[in-house]
Amino acid sequence: MIFKKILRYVFDNPGIKKNRINILMIGNSGVGKTSTLTAMYDRFNRVVDKNLELQLIPDDQTANKLSIKLKELKRQIGSDFIRAKPTLSGTSYHNDFRFIVAKDEDSSKRIELIFRDFPGGYLESERQKVKNWIKESDVIVIPIDTPALLEEGGIYNEEANSPEKIYDIFRSVKGSFELKNRLILLVPLKSEKYLSGNLYYTNNIRDAIEREFANLLDFFQISSLKHKVAVVMTTIQTLGDIKFSMIEKNQDGKPIFIYKKKDFGAKYSPKDTEQPLKYILAFAIAEVLSQRSKLNSKITDFFEFDKEFLETLDTFANDFKQDHNFVIFQGKELLKQREIL
Repeated sequence: MIFKKILRYVFDNPGIKKNRINILMIGNSGVGKTSTLTAMYDRFNRVVDKNLELQLIPDDQTANKLSIKLKELKRQIGSDFIRAKPTLSGTSYHNDFRFIVAKDEDSSKRIELIFRDFPGGYLESERQKVKNWIKESDVIVIPIDTPALLEEGGIYNEEANSPEKIYDIFRSVKGSFELKNRLILLVPLKSEKYLSGNLYYTNNIRDAIEREFANLLDFFQISSLKHKVAVVMTTIQTLGDIKFSMIEKNQDGKPIFIYKKKDFGAKYSPKDTEQPLKYILAFAIAEVLSQRSKLNSKITDFFEFDKEFLETLDTFANDFKQDHNFVIFQGKELLKQREIL
């Protein structure tokens, strides 16, 4: 009887299962998705409390991809200027980046994170495939090119960040958002210029997100979704010591975004790139505890998460930042930690 109850609950409730979180990254090619993952991985082991004995461990293929990207990012710091064309370069096919969060790679107490990245062109050429990935996801990360969002009145925002394309494809799978809880992370990248202590700029990021992504934010506010979807903005500094400087035009009139070092001794020093991961894990813990609370106390051991591991994850995740750069637009209750039994 108990076994039947377990099976019925698991197959009828499409929440976090098998200690795995499926994370879909939606954004144009070249916006900085792989750079963000690289910085998140590089920074995690620098900021996590060593007493927690917690690591972010990539599989071999992911480790190789991130190593190549990290070398590229550090080479960029060696240049006085970086010239970038929004949406021109980046992923040409879909990639999965696989990590575990655990004491070590042999530990049975673990949570698996699968980040899926795909070319921005898929929003048009592979719509059905993207819709299926949205339906499978637990978390959706939307990286946002901050200079394209803010500079020159945001005239490059749609080309670089595609807010209306993203809204359109989300709207087409509305029913899937009603089936289970989800976390949506809006992640402004390359934000170094705008986080220099000037509140005019930092408030401008939030204002621009609320204006340019208004249709998307309003969509998640409808009655059938507002208690099923948490929406959070986490602003990060992808490189740290390089900031946006100016926009030039090439011979075809296309914009070239110029970035320069803050000072002569600039180093690769991303900031706050662990914050999206903190929100992801906070959401995952809340989901697991919510599922447990719906089961008979005699069968909570069905879930592989145990109390000690959940407490360790919670210690890392529960101090996610909340200020004008880290805003919970809705769904705070989906990130709230319940008592770990």
